[in-house]
Amino acid sequence: MQTLYQRLKPEIKANLKQNAQKYSHGPRQVIAELHRFNSYSDLTISMVRDLLMWGDVNEFDWDRVDFKYGDKLFNN
Repeated sequence: MQTLYQRLKPEIKANLKQNAQKYSHGPRQVIAELHRFNSYSDLTISMVRDLLMWGDVNEFDWDRVDFKYGDKLFNN
């Protein structure tokens, strides 16, 4: 089974890596958490919020289903 980091959409992964070069703590913590989990449901709301922030994701056009399943973040 793939980790969430392996399933992460390429553009979000690229943004995380770029931000990890600029900032020493936040994006690296998100990357580490994504390596730990295999299922979106294992993430806390705080982790999802940090992923959106450090992955430069614009979630303003998302609806509740997008947040519920995370399909806009991960490849299935």
